[in-house]
Amino acid sequence: MIDDLVPCILKMNSIKLPLGVLSEEVNFACEAKIWKEMEERLRHTAPSEACVFVLTRPSRGNSRTTIILREIIWPRAGEVIATPHCLEISADYISRALDAAVDAGELTGIVLVHTHPDTEYGKGVGVFSYRDNWYETRLFPTITLQRPKAISGSIVIGNEPHDVDARIWWDNGGGLGTQPAQVIRIVGPEVTFLETPHSVWSDHPDPEVMDRSTRLWGKEGRRKLQNIRVGIVGVGGTGSITLFSLATMGVGKIRTWDKDIIKKENLHRMLGATKNMIGKLKVEALAPVIRAIATADPFEFEPIPTWGTTVEGLNGLKDCDVVFCCVDRLAPRVPLDRFAYAHLIPIIDIASWVHPSNRIIDAIMTHAHVLSPGIPCAWCKQTLTSLRLMREAQGNQQGIENRAPYGIPLEQIDGVEPSVLALNLAGVGLALLEFMQVALKVTDRTPRDLKLFLPEWELDESDLDSLTDCQTENDTGLGDTVRINPVY
Repeated sequence: MIDDLVPCILKMNSIKLPLGVLSEEVNFACEAKIWKEMEERLRHTAPSEACVFVLTRPSRGNSRTTIILREIIWPRAGEVIATPHCLEISADYISRALDAAVDAGELTGIVLVHTHPDTEYGKGVGVFSYRDNWYETRLFPTITLQRPKAISGSIVIGNEPHDVDARIWWDNGGGLGTQPAQVIRIVGPEVTFLETPHSVWSDHPDPEVMDRSTRLWGKEGRRKLQNIRVGIVGVGGTGSITLFSLATMGVGKIRTWDKDIIKKENLHRMLGATKNMIGKLKVEALAPVIRAIATADPFEFEPIPTWGTTVEGLNGLKDCDVVFCCVDRLAPRVPLDRFAYAHLIPIIDIASWVHPSNRIIDAIMTHAHVLSPGIPCAWCKQTLTSLRLMREAQGNQQGIENRAPYGIPLEQIDGVEPSVLALNLAGVGLALLEFMQVALKVTDRTPRDLKLFLPEWELDESDLDSLTDCQTENDTGLGDTVRINPVY
């Protein structure tokens, strides 16, 4: 019997995958509640292996392709035969998954997720085996060929927490292509990063630089900050403070989007701006300073002189792991809100408001909102409302007679709200605390939002829940299949 198995084993060992390059970087992403359900149910079958097909959607940025896991298609009785050493998947289960993908649209792919539990031969390791390679070279032609717009893949889960391997499969026009994934992102109120054996993440070469911060979020937290990519949309009053803070606290990859130039009225509230920068693009003028103060090593900073909510900008945001929204209008928040859920990329929104009553300022507020699966969206929290957007669209002069003069003649304010460094610092401080929680999970719970109200000096959190049938949250994880209207 053993002699009969030898030729088969040698054949499996000689399998060569059709390696290719679809993009510079490949990730998988999954909403936290979906990953939890899938992982718990698959692990429950140990010591036998287990598997499941999951429908996926792509999220393709400029340098990164992310495959988003969404609908789970559990096997029916008899569709999978499992032992501690291998799996046999029936043609009926494969056909049912493929039919579901076809019905969901031409961009919908299929991912096969399976486990490697502990056996009498040793620990179950989250690495593709020779048999996995042999089996997938036979399975994925059926799944991928003739579906050129869909990207599929496979994930193996080892017995230890966070022990995973992953790769994508696609139709490259001339046959099959496959490429390893570096990271799997599990996204809820917080982001968990699962590194695969192909991860290119590295630790800081001089950990003592980050010693005091590492005492709070640990070595793994330091490693995350060193390697994750953070985007900042807008580098004015709040954006510049956010940029300087992230570079100082050890974030290793930062991208910024802003098309504005520095004006003299920016100097009193924009961190890092000097008189000799007037007339220069904000993102480019700040770049040398940011590179000089950064504590991560290596450090990548990419200043992009365009709006982050254009088609080009939104595409670049897909390469990020977390994004800060630092815009000064409501309209750009509309696509960013939908983007956070559709592409599973948390956005931390920072804003300040001044409320006039009878030409007297009676309230000042600054807030930091987290927009991410598991947290109500901006519409549900009423940060965005049709009335507010309508008033903004009507123009700065609409209703100006009811506005407070803010300490200067009424005719000179032109409807522009005040912006004060101290208030911006408070808002960014709240946002950075939320960032620590979203990226590093330093406490048990991520707040939905944090609002500082003056003159009451109250710190408050919204108690509004998600609206019934919220379209933004219904689109969670749909990636590039969701149309997001850009704002220029």
